[in-house]
Amino acid sequence: SKTGSIPYHPGARLVFSDGTPDILAYPRDRRGWGHLCRMLTQANFRKVSDKGDPHLFLADLIQWGDRMSLAILPDLDMPEQEALDLLGLLRGRFGRAIRLAAAPLYRGNDRWRIEQATALAAAAKMSLMAVNEVLYHAAERQPLQDVVTAIRLGVPVCEAGYRLRANAERHIKPPAEMGQIFRRSPEALSETIRFASELEFSLSELEYN
Repeated sequence: SKTGSIPYHPGARLVFSDGTPDILAYPRDRRGWGHLCRMLTQANFRKVSDKGDPHLFLADLIQWGDRMSLAILPDLDMPEQEALDLLGLLRGRFGRAIRLAAAPLYRGNDRWRIEQATALAAAAKMSLMAVNEVLYHAAERQPLQDVVTAIRLGVPVCEAGYRLRANAERHIKPPAEMGQIFRRSPEALSETIRFASELEFSLSELEYN
């Protein structure tokens, strides 16, 4: 933007109850926003209690996923044919609206993981997209993220243990750093830009006079 700020695109990370890998879902327009809200409402209706987790299934996305741009975060430990069958199903339903996302985890094997994701995307005939799974805007905000996580889990921070993030890398990265991470897959960075360019929906469209 003119001020140099990062554009805000509302969306959701979809966490499924049926073993489907997480999918990032961003509405392209107001109709897509309505579909996303309907899908999440449907998942919330399946809660077993007020404090229970929503129950979301792949069938919900198949039903309500139109007018969204989607990115699946693949489970690289999933058997290859099972992964290709799932990706083929999603590509057949959503076409170019869905990408395969790759993100660094900083566990010492990111080069291997990105290469695996690149090969999987090619085999599934899907575009590879670079993401960073951001949780906070700057590294020094990790302690606040730990507190929020502990609140969600209902335990003190000192008892959250391995359920907290192992490092402070889940922050917004500058383009040069993302370019270094994905230096062997530069097309993934270009795809991220194309993905963002599709998102025209703004929450201001929901304002009523």
